[in-house]
Amino acid sequence: MLNIPSQLTELDEPIDVGVIGAGLFGTRLVDQVERAPGMRTAALADIETDKAVETLQNAGVDDALIEQVDGTESLEAAIESGDRAVIADGVDLANADVDVVVEATGIPEFGARHAYTAIMNETHVVMVTVEADTVVGPTLARLAEKAGVTYSMAYGDQPALLAELYDWAQTIGLDVVAAGKGNPFIEEYRYGTPEDVFERWGFDEEFVEENQLNPYMYNSFLDGTKVAVEMCAVANATGLKPDVPGMHLPTAELEDIPEKMRPKEDGGLLDRTGVVDTISSLKPDETQVENDIEFGVWIVTTTPNERVQQYLDQYGGSGMYIASEGKYQLFYRPHHLPGTETSVSVANAALRNEPTGVPKNREAEVVGAAKKDLAPGDELDGGGGYTVYGLLVDAETATEEDYVPLELLDDATVTTDLEKDDIVTFDDVEVDQESFLYRLRMLQDAEASL
Repeated sequence: MLNIPSQLTELDEPIDVGVIGAGLFGTRLVDQVERAPGMRTAALADIETDKAVETLQNAGVDDALIEQVDGTESLEAAIESGDRAVIADGVDLANADVDVVVEATGIPEFGARHAYTAIMNETHVVMVTVEADTVVGPTLARLAEKAGVTYSMAYGDQPALLAELYDWAQTIGLDVVAAGKGNPFIEEYRYGTPEDVFERWGFDEEFVEENQLNPYMYNSFLDGTKVAVEMCAVANATGLKPDVPGMHLPTAELEDIPEKMRPKEDGGLLDRTGVVDTISSLKPDETQVENDIEFGVWIVTTTPNERVQQYLDQYGGSGMYIASEGKYQLFYRPHHLPGTETSVSVANAALRNEPTGVPKNREAEVVGAAKKDLAPGDELDGGGGYTVYGLLVDAETATEEDYVPLELLDDATVTTDLEKDDIVTFDDVEVDQESFLYRLRMLQDAEASL
């Protein structure tokens, strides 16, 4: 991030940003792009074009500059004339001559297609739809590298912030023992459904309707699916792996994290170091811990140098927490601002052709486990729904057991009897083999086997 503001202010022409998806994330991003130096929202795509227009208006764009268009050619003509284009089809935007495409639909099938299209068009991509990234991110990153452009995680989302913390620790010579985020979680939430999710969140009906909240998405945060998705992205970007299937997910206050996220021989939970995990902010009785990391990210580090251990031990308890007399240290960021911070990714891609986190290899996999007993003919509804929850496992285990990536289970049909908590394999379901996400994943698997 250093020196970026000065580079942005010195640009002769602003960075043309194309945003696909005018939901909460896309709206927050547009608000900040319109405030940041050296960039503008050149185009915004959403199937609800009126919502896209309203997003630009609320961000301060003059009504006279907003032009609704149809097709890539019309979109490019609008941009060329200095207008801000609004279009329904994200593929048309991904094919357009913009500098950076931000994919923020939240729908894995669309996310993969939009990112692939933009990369083939030699356009930088910032991927907000982490669910697509967990399935085909390594392939999209390799394709971007071949095309000479950037494929990047979205800064402000927790995976990119963890990738930054991980790189920081490596740069200063600390070894990462564990890295993760905070999340409200208790084991029984794995079986929760969208039906009562807003009651569990404590949201009133007026707030839900006013913000058009998606019950499936919000349920995915509580049933462990979103935790698995985001930690899978971190694993693929850093090489860290889950210590156990599903991670440990212990309840802890900030000062307890380095005590729990250290090896068993030193009194912690871990069988090994170099892992991803998540800290719950809820006690088993659903009450909140006092000093939580619910909206933040953290890493636990170690060093063999006794002088460094002693030095860090001196600062323990004053914003930095330590364990084992300085052998393990906790560093953290207490908040993340999805969308609001993502212009950092846009600037890094356009100015430096560098990502703010990128999946390098397939280290982990998000798989689906049954929320209830399922029978042949049952249709699955994907993460955050009524039938399966997401579980993080090591990639090698997923391959050996033939587990289906969670995002390929949406609308899949069950072909065998499954008991509650069974992990779904390719022998258990019929998936849509015509979907773009499936075909790109099969390409990724084929390349990995060569």
